[in-house]
Amino acid sequence: MNRLTFLLIPVLLLTETLGTARYEVRYKLGALDTRVVTAEITWEESSWNGIPAYYSAATLQTVPFFRLFLGSDYFAETYFSQSELKPLYFDNPFQKKGKTGKYEYLWREDGEIESTSTLGDQTVFQTFPNDGRTVDFLSLVHFLRFLDLDTAEEPLPVHILVSGKSYPGELLHLGEDTEKFPDMPAEKILLRLTERGLMENGSGNEIYIWRSSGPDRNILGLETDLSTGSMYARIYTN
Repeated sequence: MNRLTFLLIPVLLLTETLGTARYEVRYKLGALDTRVVTAEITWEESSWNGIPAYYSAATLQTVPFFRLFLGSDYFAETYFSQSELKPLYFDNPFQKKGKTGKYEYLWREDGEIESTSTLGDQTVFQTFPNDGRTVDFLSLVHFLRFLDLDTAEEPLPVHILVSGKSYPGELLHLGEDTEKFPDMPAEKILLRLTERGLMENGSGNEIYIWRSSGPDRNILGLETDLSTGSMYARIYTN
């Protein structure tokens, strides 16, 4: 059982975690404050290769004007084991310059993550360590959601898998925040990426994330400063 499993065990049986969360992502620059993306993230019971699993899918729709800055619409799906709540498989199909592509990650039992990057007739295979702290962005959402912050190492080193590459980062628990979401108890977390940021152009290296303190532990929102302006996301329905 890896370190990630130990951090997640306290909430394995919470049925409140199932469901769909929807977010509005907005860009702010001076007086400009405009919607750029709508996002939906699901979390439901399923199966993968004959074993009980959780399934999560992320769908992001970008306003056309911002696609050069943020990238086009995005879809990804991932499976987690129900017994230990660790990632099993990630799949992200995409289109680039008229070609069909796909990023896939398979968390193997031999201690490695198998990465397959396909674009047209070109395929690149790589492996990354399956250390319990190397995840794709969608798996990271649930990693942050279920992480036991009281027992986590500070800062907690992580690696984020993006487009077939692994980027280092660290997580810091900043404690309770009673101001950002005054009607809901929330905890504040900092994700610091040391090489590339959250955005398509590589900006957004420090991402502040708010998580509800209740049993559902929803990701309530995030904020990050960009090379110009800032980006923030807020949940708008459950």
